Amino acid sequence: MAALAKCLIVLCAAVAASGYGLGDMDVIFHLFHRGSPDISEPLLPTANSVMQSSFSPFRPTVITIHNSGEAVTGNFNAFTIPAHLAAQDVNLIAVDWSAGSSMYSQGLANAVQCGQRIASFINLLANIAAYGPENYRIVGVGLGGHIAGIAASHVTSGAIGKIVAIDPSYFGWTHNPNILSADKATVVEVLHATAGVLGYDYPLGDLDFYPNGGTYQTGCGADISCSHILSYAFYAESLTAVGGSQFVATACESYEEAVSQTCSGDKGVVFGGIGDKTGQSGIYSFQTNFVPPFAQG
Repeated sequence: MAALAKCLIVLCAAVAASGYGLGDMDVIFHLFHRGSPDISEPLLPTANSVMQSSFSPFRPTVITIHNSGEAVTGNFNAFTIPAHLAAQDVNLIAVDWSAGSSMYSQGLANAVQCGQRIASFINLLANIAAYGPENYRIVGVGLGGHIAGIAASHVTSGAIGKIVAIDPSYFGWTHNPNILSADKATVVEVLHATAGVLGYDYPLGDLDFYPNGGTYQTGCGADISCSHILSYAFYAESLTAVGGSQFVATACESYEEAVSQTCSGDKGVVFGGIGDKTGQSGIYSFQTNFVPPFAQG
């Protein structure tokens, strides 16, 4: 099994090196807000399109980036868009890069280009509206988690405020120079839900959370797709948990403690939510319930 995984990593890296090339309309931006939570407003990366849109420079902005094999209308955004709009009055920009990510190998090859397109859009907003990068939270799942970091690293006007990487992908990233890292934004928060199988195993951010050991989620058994879906279900719940249970985590001394669920450090750091986590760091573990509400804290 380990040999197979190693072969897949090499194959993915080779495919990524070859590249596919994204067309002009292969990355599309969809704007949602509380006035239009269900029907998106397509945005072109031009000053006219932005200025004629409902984008408000007086609101913070959340950018969501889906995984390979999924569309902008898929499960990830079905969970995260309404949760974000319920939690906070934001510009919600959902990136649709499905034309360049129908297969994992294709998405891996196009990840850098996708990140650059997103960065160009952020740079455009900085130029036409003096809208600083500190106003952004970029939330990506799977390949989208790494693309969030790539996008942030190509922003020219300063540091992105926050990246939230939900179960960032494993294959093709162990020796990839574009892998997500803690220096990509002011705060980089990572949730590992299928660590070492679909998702990346070792810590990547300022804060790395390993629910239920980080690989197989409670109630999913060996169904790794179920565990991956629960990763963004946990995140969505964390956004709307005001006054309810939160994902209160226990600090771990190491990655090994997190995956073996033997952490015994301080409690108090919370996964997800919309609160400011500047200055927080570490590796954390928490347990979840079998059914919603998943949080036990």
